[in-house]
Amino acid sequence: MTREGTLIGDRYRLLGPAGPDAAVWHAQDERLDRIVAVKPLFDEPAPAIPAPRAAICDVVDDDRTTYLVLEYPGARTLAELLGEHGALAPGLVARFGTQLAAALAAAHDEGVLHAAVDPGHVVISADGHARIAGGGRTAPACLAPEVLDGGFPDFPAEVYSLGATLHAALGQQRHPLTEAVLRLRHPDPAARPTMAAAEALLNGLTPRRPGPDRGAPRGLAADYRCV
Repeated sequence: MTREGTLIGDRYRLLGPAGPDAAVWHAQDERLDRIVAVKPLFDEPAPAIPAPRAAICDVVDDDRTTYLVLEYPGARTLAELLGEHGALAPGLVARFGTQLAAALAAAHDEGVLHAAVDPGHVVISADGHARIAGGGRTAPACLAPEVLDGGFPDFPAEVYSLGATLHAALGQQRHPLTEAVLRLRHPDPAARPTMAAAEALLNGLTPRRPGPDRGAPRGLAADYRCV
């Protein structure tokens, strides 16, 4: 289990390591369209799992190895996740970024600025979906340079804040997503994409489910219980 994109048990698509030791991986459950953590049982000493006392969702035998499938951490901020586990898998960051950009682009279409986009205001649900929590102000580390210089926050500044948030989640990893994130963080506001363009850019880097015939019927996608 060493490659992004590997399918475990004909169901769990690996997105990337969940920590620096690569013993626990983030994966997408292609049957229920949720994020889980996958850990091989032969690793000793046992590495930390993504959350204290994480529930076991499944046990899978694949290629002479047994894997535990663990529940993804319950709703918590991106800042909390990064503090506990360090940088996230690029595929996961792209997925979160696409979700956030879609919500922010819809707000921008209505002429609305969120004005608080940073890891502390991004909430990740137990089913692996990212949303922006309301209230507060953007942390200085995620403010656009023109705002730090006294300018008024606007749509390009919010694109920068999203880029800075995703950059924090990526850390120092080298990945095609890094270049995309740096485009969002361009120092020149005029050179940044719109939020809608950012959504398309990030969506193009999000791992895809292979084929429409795989997985459960659409009606089951909202059932995120461990099975």
